[in-house]
Amino acid sequence: MSRARRRTTIAVALAALLGATVPAVVATGSATAQPASRASTDWPTYGRSDQRDFVAPTTLTPLSVQTLAPKWFFSTGDAVTAQPIVVGSTVYVGSWDGNFYAIDSATGTLQWKFGLDQQPAIFPPSTGRTPADLQQDTTSDGGLVTSTAAFVPATSKHPDLVVFGGGFTLYALRTGALPAGVSRLYWKHVYSGLPEAPPDPAADSTRIFASPAVVGDQVLFGVSTDGESGHRGYFSSADLLTGNENWRVETDVDQTGAILNNGCGGVWASPTIDDADNLAVFGISDCNSVASPAPFAERLLGVRINKKLPIGTSRVAWAFTPPRVAQGDVACDFDFGATANYGHLPNGTPFVGAGNKDGTFYALDPRPAKATLDPTTGLPGPHLLWATNVVFGGPAGGFIAPSAFDGQNVYASTAIGDFGVPPSQCEPGNPRDLPVQEPSGYSFNASSGATRWSQPNSQDFGAVSEAGGMTFSATAISNQLQIRDAGTGLPLRIIPLPAPSNSGVVVSGDSIYFGTGGPQQGSPDGVYGFSPLGSLPNPPGVGGVGGLPTPPSVTGLPVLGPLLSSLFAVLKSLLGLGS
Repeated sequence: MSRARRRTTIAVALAALLGATVPAVVATGSATAQPASRASTDWPTYGRSDQRDFVAPTTLTPLSVQTLAPKWFFSTGDAVTAQPIVVGSTVYVGSWDGNFYAIDSATGTLQWKFGLDQQPAIFPPSTGRTPADLQQDTTSDGGLVTSTAAFVPATSKHPDLVVFGGGFTLYALRTGALPAGVSRLYWKHVYSGLPEAPPDPAADSTRIFASPAVVGDQVLFGVSTDGESGHRGYFSSADLLTGNENWRVETDVDQTGAILNNGCGGVWASPTIDDADNLAVFGISDCNSVASPAPFAERLLGVRINKKLPIGTSRVAWAFTPPRVAQGDVACDFDFGATANYGHLPNGTPFVGAGNKDGTFYALDPRPAKATLDPTTGLPGPHLLWATNVVFGGPAGGFIAPSAFDGQNVYASTAIGDFGVPPSQCEPGNPRDLPVQEPSGYSFNASSGATRWSQPNSQDFGAVSEAGGMTFSATAISNQLQIRDAGTGLPLRIIPLPAPSNSGVVVSGDSIYFGTGGPQQGSPDGVYGFSPLGSLPNPPGVGGVGGLPTPPSVTGLPVLGPLLSSLFAVLKSLLGLGS
C-alpha cells in the first residue's frame, strides 16, 4: 500500500481507536542499562546511530519526567514528521512547508532556515496556501521533507554538514554562522523516479522518504515512487563531496534484473548499517499494483556498500522473505517499511531486527556463514532467529514505526490495522483482521522473541525511543506523549498533545524533542522541546519563536503523574503535612 493511502485512514481511525479498550498484559522483567560507550547528548542521525538503535543516555528519571513541560514550541508552516536531530545546542529538522530549520535547543529561537526547491507533484507550492488548504489535503503523504537529516562533522575535505532528502532532491547544507558570500547550500542532486530522463517536478511524485546514512564518503539512501506507475524505486550511494551518484541497486526489476518502471521497488525504510559485514539493510514496499510483483517486493535486503566490488559479485548480499509474503497473495499489504535495528545479543550473536506490516517482528542473524537459500529470490537468506506475531496487520497496520533495541530487549509499537481494505481481500474470514488491532505497544526479549509486556492505545507511525529505563513515544492517533517503564510497560506519564505526532521522540540530556502535525488536523504544526520544570529557561506557557505561546492544552503546570503523587503522599506522611 502506498504511504498516501495509509495516511488517509488516520482520521477515520481516530474515533474508533479512542473508543477501544484492551486489558494491558505485563510480564516480569527489568529495564537494561544504557550502552556505556554512549556519553554524548547528541542525537546526530535517525535513530541516533547508523545502527538505528533509538537508545540514548539521559539524566531523566521516572521521577523527573513527572515534571516534564514544554520549554518551547517552534511553529512551522506545515507538519513536521521527520525526527529532529540534536547536535550541540542546535535542533535540525525539515518541515512539509518546504523549509529546513536550525533551532536553538535551549530557547526554541530560529538560528537559520533554508528553503527547498518546490516539487508540485508532491505538494502544491506553499506560497499563498491557507490552513484550510492544508486540512483539505487528506491524500498527501507529506510535504517536501519527511527525511531526518544526518549530521556530518567537518574534516579537511568538507565543513560541518547536514544531509537529508527533500522531495526527490538530496541536499547537503553547511551549518552554523557563515562568512559573507558563503552559500548555505553545499550541494543538491536530483534522484527522480526515472533517472535516465530529465527531472519533472510537476509530474513526478518520487521522493526520498528515507533518512540517509553517511558511511565514509558515501551517502546511502532509498528512493520511493509511492506506487506511481512509469517510475521506479531504488537504493543509491551518493558522493559526500558532490552529491553525484556512485552506484545504484535497482529494486523494481523482474527475475532477470530487467527494469520494470511499475511504480514498485519503493525504499521508504532508512538504511541500517551492519558494519561487521559492510552492508546496508533496508526494506522494500509492496507491489500490489501488478499481478506478478517484482521479486524484491516486501523483502528485507542486505546490500554491499563497498564502492567497488569484484567482478561477478552482486550488490545484493542477501534477501529475507517473510512466510506470508512467500505465499504470494497480492491482496495482502505487507511492506517492510519499518527501519531495522542492528546490534549484538548478550551472547555476541549479531542481531538484525525489523517489524513488517504483517504484524510480525523478525530477528535475523546476518552472518554469511549462517545463510541459507531464499527460494523466492534465489539469493542467500539470513538465518531467522525468531519471529513473533502480535497482530494481523494490513494496509495501515502491523509494524510501520521503527523499534528501539538496547542489546537485550526490543521496544515497539504497531500502527492501526486493516483500515480501508475489506477483510475479504486478504485471508478471508480471519477473525484477527480488524480495522483497529490491539494491543499496540510491546517489548520483546531480543534473544528469544518472548513478549515481555504489551499495552493498548499506543498506535504509532514514529519510532519508539528508549532512555533511562523508559520508553518514549509521541503517538499519531491518540495525540499523546507516552512515557512508560521499559521493564513493565506501565505508564509513568501520559501527556495530551494538541496535534498528532509522526516523527518519533529524540532524547538529549534532560530534554526531549519531537515534531507534530499531519494532513488532517488544524492544530499547531511544528517542533516541541520539553524539559523538567525546574530547568525551564522561561516560565511554563512562554517560549518558542518571538514569544509564541505554548498551545492551550499543554500550557501552565503539567498534570503530575502517579509517581509524583505517590511521592507527595509519602512526604506528607513523613512530615505530618495536611492536604
